[in-house]
Amino acid sequence: MYAVIKAGGKQYKVAPGQKIKLEQIAATVGQEIVIDQVLAVGTGADLKVGSPLVAGAAVNATVLAHGKNDKVRIFKMRRRKHYKKSQGHRQGFTEIFVGEILDGSGASAKAETAAPLMLAPQRGGRDDIELIEGIGPKIAKVLADNGIRTFAQLAEAKPDAMTAMLKASGGRFSLASTDTWPQQAALLRDGKMDEFKKLTDELVGGVKK
Repeated sequence: MYAVIKAGGKQYKVAPGQKIKLEQIAATVGQEIVIDQVLAVGTGADLKVGSPLVAGAAVNATVLAHGKNDKVRIFKMRRRKHYKKSQGHRQGFTEIFVGEILDGSGASAKAETAAPLMLAPQRGGRDDIELIEGIGPKIAKVLADNGIRTFAQLAEAKPDAMTAMLKASGGRFSLASTDTWPQQAALLRDGKMDEFKKLTDELVGGVKK
């Protein structure tokens, strides 16, 4: 059995046992969620299409992780106006595990395996510090070399101290603004993804627009 769901203004085809990345959802890692925006449910060639939704149909899923997609570079320039501007954006996502699909008429299909246990956002067994707006791989390495590897440690760190770490390491990233990093890290530490997304949407390189 499969279903076509609507999430974040986009449509996705899902099946039990599948892991898929959606537009960011305000939910904590490990939380069970129900997606009731089901546009169609099918088994093989038999397809039930809603108008616009299939009554009673739903998809039960588990939140596995939150993260950010690759950075999109935006460059603007006006000829002969001495104007150019460059900025980037990393769109947030939520990865889910589809556990069960209900077709609205009593039939259902479940995943053969349980949702994998994931402590996200993580990378290589530790918190993914690069989720912080303004932190890239090189800065994350500098912080890790100075003992800052988790969101909890970053939330307690002082901006001035982190700036000193970056300057001591050399490189152009020593000019990074660290003021909002503890605030962002505290939201990630506490699983407040909705507030984290709202804050990072207001930031460019860790600085408010």
